[in-house]
Amino acid sequence: MMRLTLALASVLVACSDDPPEPEPKVAAFPADYADSYSEVRDCRKSGDHDLSFVRVLADPAALAPYESRNEPFPDGAVLLKEEYDFSDSSCAGEIVRWTVMIKASAATERLGWDWQSVDARRNVVEENGERCQSCHTACRGGSVVGYDYTCTEP
Repeated sequence: MMRLTLALASVLVACSDDPPEPEPKVAAFPADYADSYSEVRDCRKSGDHDLSFVRVLADPAALAPYESRNEPFPDGAVLLKEEYDFSDSSCAGEIVRWTVMIKASAATERLGWDWQSVDARRNVVEENGERCQSCHTACRGGSVVGYDYTCTEP
């Protein structure tokens, strides 16, 4: 019995040396974002987001730069793309995921932005995916192509 107790104790001690589970990543927008974010692009089909219908919203810090296209986005400003099912042409159904842009001017290797892909349960499923950066590289500036890599359209 003593050997069994010692063996069990050594197993438990060995398990305590296992690295802790990583903290879940937090979505870069509040759950109640609809109370303070403003729609800057209405519901439309997005060829770049798996043909989903999308709506784009800006947090208060991103609103003026997004709309004017001539002032810098402050660090931490958030642009949020609500994504709906490809058959939901009115964006009235359930949101299936969000894509988020967070201004991070020091992130020059990522065009000065951080990105998140967030599922319908608000779990961050990807950060700074290559797909985001490769698409947004074409949105360098001007009123037609976008401003500061945001792909804004008039």
